[in-house]
Parts: sequence; C-alpha cells; structure tokens
Amino acid sequence: SSLCVLPPPARGRSPPPAFLLLPLPSLAEVAAQIDEATGTVVVTGLSPQDMSSALIEVEAVRLRLVTSPSARGMLISLSQNGEDLVVAPRFVLKAGTSYELTVASETLRVVLPAQEATTPRLISFAPSQAVIPANTLRLYLHFSEPMARGQLRQMVSLVTADRTPVANPFLSLEAELWDPSQTRATLLLDPGRIKQGVGPNVAGGAPLQEDQSYRLIVSPEMLSAEGVPLGQMTSMAFRVGPPERRAITPETWEILKPSAGSRTPLSLAFDRIMDSGAVVRLITLQAPDGQRVQGQIASDGGGWSIMPEHPWHAGSYNIVVDPELEDIAGNTIGAPFDAAPGTIGTETAPVILTIEIPEP
Repeated sequence: SSLCVLPPPARGRSPPPAFLLLPLPSLAEVAAQIDEATGTVVVTGLSPQDMSSALIEVEAVRLRLVTSPSARGMLISLSQNGEDLVVAPRFVLKAGTSYELTVASETLRVVLPAQEATTPRLISFAPSQAVIPANTLRLYLHFSEPMARGQLRQMVSLVTADRTPVANPFLSLEAELWDPSQTRATLLLDPGRIKQGVGPNVAGGAPLQEDQSYRLIVSPEMLSAEGVPLGQMTSMAFRVGPPERRAITPETWEILKPSAGSRTPLSLAFDRIMDSGAVVRLITLQAPDGQRVQGQIASDGGGWSIMPEHPWHAGSYNIVVDPELEDIAGNTIGAPFDAAPGTIGTETAPVILTIEIPEP
C-alpha cells in the first residue's frame, strides 16, 4: 500500500482533509495448470494482446519435457475459454512428469502428479483343482497388476507338507514366461525330471510325487512392474494324484447342449485337467453358417464353456479342437507326453465334434 504523509498544518490553520493513496491494481500473474478431466493445460492471466498473439502464432507456443528443453515442442492445438488459453496436446501427458510451457515470453512449469501405484494381488492359481497329476508340467500364477520380470526364481517356492523345500522343481529359463500383459506367469516344472527314463528323471525323480501334498508359496516381497510389493505371503495347497499319460481323445468329452432361443452356455466336461490357457485359445465353435460363434469363453481346466453374444439358432454346430491342444501334463491329441521313442504321431488336422441344436 502507498500512504501519503502530509506535513503538519501551519499554526492557526485547519488541517486539510486526510487522504489515502490506494494501490493500483497489479497485472494478474500468468500461470498454468492441468485440467485432469480433459488432459489439457489451462493458462490464466494472459493479457488480451498476448492471448490474441498466441492464437495467431501457434508455433510460438511450445510444450516440452523439462528433461529435454532443447527438444522440439509437442504437437498441440490452442483454443480460448473465456479469459483462459487452453493448450491441448496431441498425445496424453504422462503422470509424474514435468513439462515446460512457453507462451507470451513466459516459461511456465506444468507438473503432473504421479499416480499412486496399486498394490498387486495374486488372484488365481492354475490348475485350481485340489488334486493334480504327478506329471503336471505347468503351473500358472495370475496377478491383479503387471509384475516385474526377473524375480520368479527368488520369490516363488515349492514345499512339501512339512515345509521342506523341493529342490529345483522349475525349469531354469533365461527369460521368464509371462503373458503380454505381465499378469500371468507360467511356472514350467522341469520336463527332464518328469519324462520317464531320461537322465534327470532317473537321477532325481519327478518334482511332484504321487500321494504327497505340496504348497506353492509366493513371497510378500514380490514386486509389481511399478515396484510395489505384494505385502503378504500367499500360498496354494494341493495334493498329487496318479500321473496322466494318455493321449487326449476329444471324442470322450461330455457335451452339454443348450436350447435354441436361449443364451445358456454350451459346455464341455473333460476327462482330465487340461491346460486352461491353451483351452481358451485352441477350442472354437462354428455356427451352422460356418462363422465362428462369438461369446464369453471360460475354462477352469476341467471344462470349457461359451455363452454366445446372441441366442442360439437351431442347426449343426462344429466344436473345433486345434491339434496343438495339451493337457496339464503335456499330453496332446497326437500322443502322450511320455510316449516311447518312435511312437509319437504327428496330428496336424483339427478334431471336429459336431452337435445338433434342435428346434425349440
């Protein structure tokens, strides 16, 4: 504030009326902030002249990473919203990143707050059955969040009922087996120890022994891709039954047919535990017109089902089983995993199971 102080009045004279000099209104400060709802940068405090110049000379407005101030600015578009300038980047700005916005000779800092990383959870284990074959080849872990690579060997262990660790149960691979989303990990039990008669099997036996109980333990220190630990130990208990050494025979599967006009799932009941990941990919259904039936597919390894997007029509449907399908022990339609040398057949054609859905 500015205050004008007057000299005291001369003796005998009345003082003039006092007055206060109020401050002149200052120019608004130019500032920028993120509109999280739209992903745009909103600039406030520009003068009408600077606003007009920015809208005319768009190339003079630059938005770039703080870490790359010399880099070419991002592609943007500009618009006016009342007294504000709205800067819309062509690509979404990244959370937890700082940007610089140059406009009207001002360089403004724009900081996107980092998103709070979500704590991961182990949401399922496959096979989910309580008893699995002694020659099971694959186990699956499904997490709620993408997980960091390179930690399965240290963070996942297999122990017996009395908590004795099973020595080297999993095949040691240079690259871990994750799906593209990095939420599902495949644990491959050492096939050399499972296949009868080969060196590792003779020397050390199979990792899983029939009639024994086991527990798969996932460490609470296992990290998500964002570096957040699980925070609590998770374990899955199961018992081991007889080995499964038969080739897959789709003709023996039980088929539960829906009624025409309904959206009741068409279901298959397997005669063993199948590889659930392979089942979802390698079993399809063709409609009477030859087109693939679209719908919600589910499998727990013990069966397969599809709920169609539209009600069933009467007619002949073909269940198509890809020859690459495997059960949880690695057996295929062509031959069992443990087939004797020279006896393994090569199945190249899909197996077709035809069913009839009658008129209602």
